[in-house]
Amino acid sequence: MAEDVVLLTRAEEDEHIAVLTLNKPQAGNALDTPMLESLSARLAEVERDTSIRVMILHSAGKHASFGADLNELVVRTDAGYGRMSKADAEKHIADGRGVARQLFRLRVPTIGIAHGFCLGGGAEFYTLCDVLYGASGGKDEGGLVYGFPEATIGVMAGWMGPEILIRRVGAGFAMDLLYSGRMIGADEALSMGIVQALFPKEDLMPRALGLAAKIATNAPLAVESYRRTLNRILFADFDRILESTGSETVDNLLTDDFVRGATKILTRSKEQPEYKRQ
Repeated sequence: MAEDVVLLTRAEEDEHIAVLTLNKPQAGNALDTPMLESLSARLAEVERDTSIRVMILHSAGKHASFGADLNELVVRTDAGYGRMSKADAEKHIADGRGVARQLFRLRVPTIGIAHGFCLGGGAEFYTLCDVLYGASGGKDEGGLVYGFPEATIGVMAGWMGPEILIRRVGAGFAMDLLYSGRMIGADEALSMGIVQALFPKEDLMPRALGLAAKIATNAPLAVESYRRTLNRILFADFDRILESTGSETVDNLLTDDFVRGATKILTRSKEQPEYKRQ
């Protein structure tokens, strides 16, 4: 496991606040196997350490996350790119869903702060946070660009994003984003209820720390009870759905259409693939 791709620290202002940082900025915090393994290990640390009362999730660099690392999802061949094995596809989905389960079942409340591109698997993990703040402004200012572009490359978001999004923002907004694969800016993300507030990028952490400090002063057992109760009401069947819907994405990953879509991104082609439902 790479120890430095996900950092777990304590806020200087309050030892009860943990800060979990995606720390692969040179790759847009793309989520590969080492990062998923490190995320899982760090979340387990947060769960065990009862001195932690609230956790902030954020990312180093210009972007929250580009999503899953496509380099792991296709096989390079002499002719270009080919399908990954079914076993590797199943492991990829299981690893990401394992992290999603940990985030959803975490003992303490979570506050996400997202800037730049927050896409695909990255958007799934950030949307699992209890409260999500986004960076205001346009792309040049580090403003939030949020979306699930998976359908444009031949696959369904597989780390509980569709299931969580529809509960958070409703069917209409969720279907709009998931079917189209379009990316939206900060203002539209706020209007849909994806983020609860927008702040300039440099103000995101201070704002998150302010909310976290208020939470951390409260009785921790009462706060933990609130989190369990609210999540039980929000998504009582989380574990059942987690186990039953992952196969859809595995099947997508094994199609020629996905290889076509991934090849477009990896080769930076501007030509739209002709998808053939195979």
